[in-house]
Amino acid sequence: MLKAFGTALLLASGLAITAAPVRALQMIVTQVDKNADGSMTYHFAVKTDQGETLTPGESKATSDFVTVYNFYGLDDGSAKSPAGWEFSSEEFGRTPYWNGYPLVLPVDVPGTPNLTWTVTKPVAGGAQIDGFTATTRASGIVYGEYTAQVTRESPAITGVAAEALGGEALVSKQALIGWLLTPSFLADVK
Repeated sequence: MLKAFGTALLLASGLAITAAPVRALQMIVTQVDKNADGSMTYHFAVKTDQGETLTPGESKATSDFVTVYNFYGLDDGSAKSPAGWEFSSEEFGRTPYWNGYPLVLPVDVPGTPNLTWTVTKPVAGGAQIDGFTATTRASGIVYGEYTAQVTRESPAITGVAAEALGGEALVSKQALIGWLLTPSFLADVK
């Protein structure tokens, strides 16, 4: 009886977790193309949550961004960006910071290219942006990591005076870290 209850509780918890909406930006691999020269082109998309936006700042340093770490074998000049985004590749990937301290700690292998896309035009919440690509000479599909800096707006609390502490709407920068997985249907490269 206790075993059956435990199994039911585990199943219910699993269903609750899978039914919950994603509450953060996601960077996903949408396609992998095998090119005639043996290189592989990865196609990425960025999905934002309803409550978050991507906003340009006064400079590249203050703009929201997404970084893919350790993109082995990057073919120089191969990365493409959709309209409203700027690409850069640095040995040490751009990571969200606050007062000089990193907010997330990704594994960033020295000497390995990282892909960073910085927003130059505002992106609304609940959007999917396609058109990010990069080509690699590495022949295997690997799992990676990404980080992002996003802007999240929390609405004012109903019934609380706007001047009361915590009653007003808040806009804050948030740092995210996640795994960049290649979905199983992409394991067979096109």
